[in-house]
Amino acid sequence: MKKDLKENAGIQLLLKKYKKIFRIPENLRYYSKTDYKNAEKKFLRYALLVRNV
Repeated sequence: MKKDLKENAGIQLLLKKYKKIFRIPENLRYYSKTDYKNAEKKFLRYALLVRNV
């Protein structure tokens, strides 16, 4: 179990970093709650795959 936590720690840090980048006031005002969640998921997937955000 501890090994799984260590392996996921890097991914969790990247997700936290990219969520912080996405959560700007402009995005918070633009999207509705459901659209925001979908847009954030798409952004996170893009950011993790491309890693050039």
